[in-house]
Amino acid sequence: MSSETPIKNVTLVGASGNLGRVLLSHLLKTNLHITILQRASSKSTYPSHPNLTITTVPSWSVPEVTPALRGQHAVIAAFPLRDLPAHLTLATAAWACGTVTRFIPADYGSVDARSKRARDLVPLFGKKVQVRETLEMLSEVSEGRLSWTSLVNGHFFDWGLTNGFLHFYPFEQPPRAHILGSGNEKSSQATLGQVSKAVVSILTGGAEHLEKTRNKVLMLQSFLVSQNEVVDVLEKVTGSKYERQYVDTEEYINERKRVADAGGEGAGEAIEDLVFALGVVEGDWTNQPEYAMGLLGLEEEDLEAVVRKALEESEEGRKLLAGSGNYL
Repeated sequence: MSSETPIKNVTLVGASGNLGRVLLSHLLKTNLHITILQRASSKSTYPSHPNLTITTVPSWSVPEVTPALRGQHAVIAAFPLRDLPAHLTLATAAWACGTVTRFIPADYGSVDARSKRARDLVPLFGKKVQVRETLEMLSEVSEGRLSWTSLVNGHFFDWGLTNGFLHFYPFEQPPRAHILGSGNEKSSQATLGQVSKAVVSILTGGAEHLEKTRNKVLMLQSFLVSQNEVVDVLEKVTGSKYERQYVDTEEYINERKRVADAGGEGAGEAIEDLVFALGVVEGDWTNQPEYAMGLLGLEEEDLEAVVRKALEESEEGRKLLAGSGNYL
């Protein structure tokens, strides 16, 4: 069976993270009642809001988390999927509590985790598949009462633009970009705000919308863009010429994989580099059957406006824009 129960009470786990903070802001603009679920050891604090409740659990176990979810209609996981058991605990508790009808896992993929190459290169994507498979099983044993929606959005563009994750370095002198292949291959990328809008769309679109999004992987983007196009915009808004450092894609992936497999110092950075590379070479959603911009009611964003806003988030970025005359 499928549930058409309206979603009113939503639990968010990971509200203090990079995505979680933006998600919370968007959710609190709706008529939903939001509960932040956290461990008792958490030091995170949040501003008071009439539609916000903070709930803590002594330990992250199914017996402790299940009663904390009772009465909730949806659960959003927004904490990193490094700790697979913690995510499986949350999913199991969502099933066990008896009231949750929609679960949004911490997928938010740079690439689709169903890609064998992605799973071979980065174990994280295998963990995402395990969560999906667990949710499929829980949906079946609950006779469809518990459903799920997994979002695949490409790289978090505004988060990764200035911190080095996307291999753009606007604060170095001279500024530079580390570019794979020709730099002209396009990939789908999304802002944290666009992902948050997608989550809100799923939860607030009504019974028919819930039915259309149930038990599905959905793909979204803010824009389809190449690395060269991003550098062009960075040069335009900052008035600085970038040094473009081109590398062979496969050689780069193979070298980073060797470092990741060796473990030790540098392995963590190598894994992040592999995620970055996969998002470049496997990240065009526009021709995929799961591409869901229309279904989610989303519109693409303006690349230049997003780049400028991302730079404005830091003092260094504001100085760059002020020096170019582009800081408004």
